[in-house]
Amino acid sequence: MNKLKLFILPFALPLLINCGGGENASDDVVVTPIEVPIEDIGNHTTLFKDNPISQATLVKVFDNYSIDIDMTEIKMQGEYLFLKIIDKDKKALFLGQVVHHAHLKLPLTIVADSFPLLVELYSESKEDKTISYEVYYD
Repeated sequence: MNKLKLFILPFALPLLINCGGGENASDDVVVTPIEVPIEDIGNHTTLFKDNPISQATLVKVFDNYSIDIDMTEIKMQGEYLFLKIIDKDKKALFLGQVVHHAHLKLPLTIVADSFPLLVELYSESKEDKTISYEVYYD
């Protein structure tokens, strides 16, 4: 069977080459370029000195925010109180021990789109339930 294939191949090869179209096939195709109007925006450079920023532009990446907690209102039996603050992506912004008898004001410098923040207060006592609430940007 292999000898038959080798015998037919020299006769079939020229026929296969001529079936794909020849030099005259490209004469039928007409290419028409399409012109797209380009809006003139004034600056044709990417240099910073040639592209001043607008006076009305506001870029706010970080923001200062303060969390106020009146610890005297927290009624927990445990000796140690802990505070945890996490952002919307579950990244810890603060984790530490706090005191029972003070007004806590915690300043944070955070990424502007981190809200809502999750604030949790808990103690080492099994009788105390965790106090948690969300803080939204004002």
